[in-house]
Amino acid sequence: MLARRVLRGRWSWGRPCPTVGTHGSFGHTGYRSMRRFTAFFLVLWVLVFSPSQVDRSGMAQEERSQQKEQSLPKDVVSEDSLDRIDRSTLIVQLEPMIQDQLKGPLDSSGIAETNQWVSSLGIAEWLGPLAPVALSPFFGVTLLSGLSLWGPDWVTDNAMIGTSSVLRSQMLFVVFLCMTVLTSVPRFTKVSKPLAQAVDRLEAYSVIIILLAVKFVSVTQSQGEEMVAMVQLGMIQVSIDTLLAIAMIINILVINTVKFFFEFIVWLTPVPLLDAAFEVCNKSVCAALVAVYAFNPVIATAINLFLLFIALLAFRWVNRRVRFYRTMLLDPVIAWLWPAYGRADDSVLIVFPKEAIGPFDAKSRLELRGADDEQGGWILKDASWWRPDRQYRIPVDTRGVVQLGWIMNRIDFTQPDGTSCQLSFSRRYDGVQLYEMIQELRVQVPDRQVQPTQENIRYEFS
Repeated sequence: MLARRVLRGRWSWGRPCPTVGTHGSFGHTGYRSMRRFTAFFLVLWVLVFSPSQVDRSGMAQEERSQQKEQSLPKDVVSEDSLDRIDRSTLIVQLEPMIQDQLKGPLDSSGIAETNQWVSSLGIAEWLGPLAPVALSPFFGVTLLSGLSLWGPDWVTDNAMIGTSSVLRSQMLFVVFLCMTVLTSVPRFTKVSKPLAQAVDRLEAYSVIIILLAVKFVSVTQSQGEEMVAMVQLGMIQVSIDTLLAIAMIINILVINTVKFFFEFIVWLTPVPLLDAAFEVCNKSVCAALVAVYAFNPVIATAINLFLLFIALLAFRWVNRRVRFYRTMLLDPVIAWLWPAYGRADDSVLIVFPKEAIGPFDAKSRLELRGADDEQGGWILKDASWWRPDRQYRIPVDTRGVVQLGWIMNRIDFTQPDGTSCQLSFSRRYDGVQLYEMIQELRVQVPDRQVQPTQENIRYEFS
């Protein structure tokens, strides 16, 4: 009921939710997204956690394993195969004994609580380590592989780092340890840090593939005769494992994107030792979260969901700026390595507005092209393929002037009434290609400017 009221935009007693504004950082759209995130986490919290999990610790887990081993008959399961036997197969083998031992009907609340406990335990084992892996992908996988190899029995008694996990490999541990060193050492100085940041997203994608492989192998080994739980989403049926894999991907990408933004801001800050301090703190937090996961996966999952909730609140704002900075820095490099990328084949220019314009927020990735209809002017269109219908027309009587810069260029559009907007674009096109694009867009360059002015340089680093 609480989640339903939050989604409908009302508080607990039916009062409408207040709005902060329409053009601010958290306007009506941002506040509506925050309500949806809140409802999502309320539902996820109820599904994941139950009161019976509070006592899950290392000693409690070891004690329950010993009690289960002592209670099983020797002719049903051996001591060596206890960790490998499928849970559903064990229930089928013990079903006659269970029917003889039961003295009365089971309580329905007890059955629901037990099912919820078993389900949530598996979810906690997979969601618990995602926060440290998102903060430092290679280092997080290295620590998980080390736990799987040399951790005590009560730590490795789960699907992620168990005895049959893909992470239980010395070769994998050595490879990811080397990758951790290669990607971490350059982050200590401002000169070499861009090299590590350039492969930051590639690092996150590679770790996602590893975790999905671990999940796939675990599901393949544990299915056997067990029926796969399915969820009906409209006309499509999706398994729980598929939804969990999608949640793992989103979890890692969201937290990693927010981390990358702060890491980039630290790099821009002119303090020499700040980059090294940030990297040490990042690795320390990652190691601490892995230690929490080893002690109690449920607590680690709660921390992960909390970090994900905070990251989701700022994700859209952060993602726009991360995409902006990556475009400005990587486009010239890609055009230099791949000359075809720097050719002006069409009359469409990717731009980023400095401030909100029309239906678009600041730093949104847009397409700028000249309007070919009777009204003339220019058309700003969303560059995202899933929102192609949003557009904004710049009037034909507006004057557009290109200003060249060191890292990025920009176009200043000034209307007759004095209002103006500034659209930044990368140095993907340079030299002759740039002037061909300028002619296609019907904008001007003052006195065929070839060098950035002091005003443009201040604009770039503002």
